[in-house]
Amino acid sequence: MRTVKYLLTITVVPAVTAALMVLLPSIAQSQQDLDATKVDSRHHWVEFENDQVRVVRYVLPAGETTNKHSHPNIVNVLLTDANAKITTEDGKSTDFHGKAGAAAWRLATTHVYENTGYKAIEGVIVEPKTPHSARPAGSADETTFPGSVAKVEFENDQIRVVRYRFEPGQKNEMHGHPDLVQIPLTDAKANVTTPDGKTTPFEAKAGQVRWRPALQHSVQNTGDKPFEGILVEMKGTPVAARK
Repeated sequence: MRTVKYLLTITVVPAVTAALMVLLPSIAQSQQDLDATKVDSRHHWVEFENDQVRVVRYVLPAGETTNKHSHPNIVNVLLTDANAKITTEDGKSTDFHGKAGAAAWRLATTHVYENTGYKAIEGVIVEPKTPHSARPAGSADETTFPGSVAKVEFENDQIRVVRYRFEPGQKNEMHGHPDLVQIPLTDAKANVTTPDGKTTPFEAKAGQVRWRPALQHSVQNTGDKPFEGILVEMKGTPVAARK
């Protein structure tokens, strides 16, 4: 008996190869196209953006549902209470309940968000990009002061989140901050003093978000009510130190 061996040759048709080359980038692009500010711009919009961070504000009226959208790793700060249902890509739904002022680190996700409460949900999303900042050389870390007005909520290799609260008349010591995003949770009225001795009045509205470059200062509450807020401080290596 003679054994016959067959050699099987598989030929990849050029047209198929070309189709695959087109398809793979399109899959990645589809994920990018789920950016919340693009596919759900009615509820999400960019407050500001620079080379270190993008800040997005969202407002979801009672009973409304977002389009499916994606977020990178983020800090989520609630400006209102939240009662919602979150549905992820695998179809799993989870009830979510959050309190105004809560700040949390969220890993990248794709989801649909439904407001199941009776009031609008509002919040601020801080998306780190490539943070690169540090406190001014020689400046103190206010979170280390005894009885400090500032406490670290959490931190990782990209950001540090600090919560501050000043009672009426309360003043902290001179200290430093890296570049940061400031999110006041209440209205605030204060005097800000810099190392050169100059004092400047300062006012902020609850929910008003701003970018603050690295600085040193001390702050005194000049109002008749406590004020509170969240700082999202940039970490990493400052650009000047890389050169």
